[in-house]
Amino acid sequence: MRARFFRTFLLVFEGRLSLRIVVLATVLLVWVVALLFAYMALYRIYHRIRADYRARRARLYMPAIELVLLEEPYEQVLAALRPKRWGDKSVVHEMMVENMRHVVGAPFDFLGRAARDLGFVAADLRSLRSPNKLVRGLALESLGVMRIHEAVPDIIAILDHGGADIRLTALRALAAIGDVSALPHFLAASDRLSPPMMVRLASLMMEFGPPARVTVRQLIERHPDAFNVRTTALVLREITSREFAE
Repeated sequence: MRARFFRTFLLVFEGRLSLRIVVLATVLLVWVVALLFAYMALYRIYHRIRADYRARRARLYMPAIELVLLEEPYEQVLAALRPKRWGDKSVVHEMMVENMRHVVGAPFDFLGRAARDLGFVAADLRSLRSPNKLVRGLALESLGVMRIHEAVPDIIAILDHGGADIRLTALRALAAIGDVSALPHFLAASDRLSPPMMVRLASLMMEFGPPARVTVRQLIERHPDAFNVRTTALVLREITSREFAE
């Protein structure tokens, strides 16, 4: 009799304990989900506020771009671009790089010279060795847009390690800089990229102009499976066109 009662008590106790565990786990899960939603909301609010602040700060330096386009004295341009507040350095850097995408000739040279004098080029070169992939990617993009030729050896070194995304960013930077000595490294990098990337790689190589004709042909011969008949014909037509030859 006592043994039966004891077994019944244990079953009831275990049932209550299991129910409590389920209730506690459910409450904990609800709290975790609520905290995640709160974090995401705060994260979005923070980045919206940060983006608005950086946009306002960037507008303060936009007159400097007008001075560049008007080819005003360099000292005046440099003074207008010099960061005025803590945190403005990255804002000015980003604004200059974005504008250098759209200008050529003297304005481009003015901005490139200012980027050196303000320390942006040196900072980007140091960032190529950062353990943070995002920092390295932004530095690669910036150095490519500014066409910093002394960055080529360090960018080539990045091709030997890292994932496909950082390799592609490095190749884009090399293509933007336009140093033809980097062309053989495009071929070497092709062995570490997936077949779908070959057409994109050929497109980047063609940005070097006539010197890339032989290398593009070598790429097609090296990875024939990555180029179908139609794509191969289009690429070959492009590299033999009069515009490309010029």
